[in-house]
Amino acid sequence: MHFRLRKKKEAWILTIWGWIILIVVLVMFIIGLSRGLGDYLRVNKPVEAKVLVVEGFLPDYALLLVCKEFEENQYDYIVTTGLPFTNGMEFCRYDSYADLARATLISMGIDSNRVFSIPSPEAFIDRTYQNAVALGKWFEQQDKLPVAINLFSIGAHARRSWFLYRKALEPYKIKVGIIAAPDLTFDQHRWWKTSKGFRTVPVEALGYFFVRFFFHPPD
Repeated sequence: MHFRLRKKKEAWILTIWGWIILIVVLVMFIIGLSRGLGDYLRVNKPVEAKVLVVEGFLPDYALLLVCKEFEENQYDYIVTTGLPFTNGMEFCRYDSYADLARATLISMGIDSNRVFSIPSPEAFIDRTYQNAVALGKWFEQQDKLPVAINLFSIGAHARRSWFLYRKALEPYKIKVGIIAAPDLTFDQHRWWKTSKGFRTVPVEALGYFFVRFFFHPPD
């Protein structure tokens, strides 16, 4: 008996022009995706809320936009969140990013009685989530459970922060909107043209993908 280990089959293959067209289409798709990636990550979807939550690491120019948002939309108060500083504590006037952001907002004209600092415990992993958890606990302890809040973030970091704050505040049934200040350190529409943009946007995209599909809150 004779066993055949191979047989002849006809197949269609791309010609040189077919490959050229395919490559052009793929390049156009990648460029289109890249151009939209910065916009996708820097999401703006505010909700009707009386509480404005501010991520404490924001630069001063973003905090000026926080002041404008607070005044124009008549919020009741601001809450700043953030981790403790982990180096140079001996030389710092403040203990955390939350405290520093609060002090900066007050220096910019916000009434000190209408801005609260809620620093989270020291954390080296899941830092944004831990900030949101600390916020939820503070709302509960102070009997200040709002119906909704708007989270003020920045640039490509915004979508990941928005997801994690919604996750952490879900048990409290608090609706979370998001406002993102522009990141002035690179052009979000052409982020791949600068070192900062090329390092920031892909990393934030991967970070969002991870938390969206693989993140589980720690016990």
